[in-house]
Amino acid sequence: MIKVSILIVTYNQKDLLVECLESCLSQTYDNFEIVVADDGSTDGSHEMLIKYSNLYPGKFKFSLSKVNCGISKNSNAGLSLCSGNYVAIMGGDDLMHPDKIKKQVEFMEANPSCDVCYHDMDVFESSTNRSLYLYSDKNKSCSGDVRTVIRRGAINCASATMYRANKIPLSGFREDLPVGSDWMLTVDVLSKGGRLVYIPEVLGRYRRHSSNVSGQDSPIRVQGTKDLIRTCSLCLEEYPQYSKEAVLRLSMVLRESRHVNNKTFYLPRMLASFMSGGDLKSLVGILAFQLSRGRWTL
Repeated sequence: MIKVSILIVTYNQKDLLVECLESCLSQTYDNFEIVVADDGSTDGSHEMLIKYSNLYPGKFKFSLSKVNCGISKNSNAGLSLCSGNYVAIMGGDDLMHPDKIKKQVEFMEANPSCDVCYHDMDVFESSTNRSLYLYSDKNKSCSGDVRTVIRRGAINCASATMYRANKIPLSGFREDLPVGSDWMLTVDVLSKGGRLVYIPEVLGRYRRHSSNVSGQDSPIRVQGTKDLIRTCSLCLEEYPQYSKEAVLRLSMVLRESRHVNNKTFYLPRMLASFMSGGDLKSLVGILAFQLSRGRWTL
């Protein structure tokens, strides 16, 4: 049976991490290892993980950092321990449906041109367990090659994604993108061929809570915006044959980031979006800002 590495990336999520681990251990697929990369947690996560390892001998591998080194470096520390034919990425606060790994492996085994696959996610409110919406409702999921991935951006939720391990570059996640390197990893994986394929089925749950790293003006979100802009630049530098797609994506990234930093850079980002090929929405946003003297923005 094909071996799968479930790579869980976590930091100070002890209670939520327990739920994540239990969802992984409840898989209907048998041949998997759980690799946990903990980025210097101080909430007792390390001790809890060791207890799990004792309960399930040979099932776990750990990278337990003593200091916080950032998402991308932490992800690479875990990736270096993965020995499976496939690598499934998980956030330490997200959940798997029982058939997730089984269905993704079966799909990738049946579709050798698929080097990355992902599925839909139920986005839910942590405090109430209430479903809010489907991930695909806001991200317009689709399949395609590297050109599609550059043009569309990070449409695949990280915790929904499985990679063919032998297609992942030795460098792994780009560490010069400290928090938002998963999109670039997908580009690198597909750069020599292969496809990203969407499985239109809900096979996991994405948690929304007050400590999500993606909060609108959190330091992580601000750095994530910088990483998205940098990713567009890397695509232009390293994959010039896809320059048109990279410039179009840059235009969208700039427009989508207009409210980050408390709207401090609203106008320059909208102007840059429009100048790099933005559509009518960018122009309307600029006009609205100018007419209201910055009091009203789209």
